[in-house]
Amino acid sequence: MASTTTKKSLFTIRKKKRAKHPQVIVDANKTKFKSMEITHSKKSGKRKNIHLKKNPNSEDSKEAYIKKQIIEDFKFQYSKAFKNYNLSNADIDELKRYLDTKKKK
Repeated sequence: MASTTTKKSLFTIRKKKRAKHPQVIVDANKTKFKSMEITHSKKSGKRKNIHLKKNPNSEDSKEAYIKKQIIEDFKFQYSKAFKNYNLSNADIDELKRYLDTKKKK
């Protein structure tokens, strides 16, 4: 999917309808978002999750991780961007490195 959104909408955090965990938007087009789920678990099944240096939720002191699975769904399935959730610059850089290696495969 070719990205046609502004950089401002990427790496925002939203909640998907019928989901327990917030999602980080990693790509978008006119009708769909690609996202990755934020969790407190070190692993999802047998896969290790990406460790975040700082929890995006400023009110939560627990360790945070992002699942490596990328989910694609229509934009109307997501809420508006959360104001009190922010990824640190170091976490965004780490996520960009992971996504670059994912695209090369």
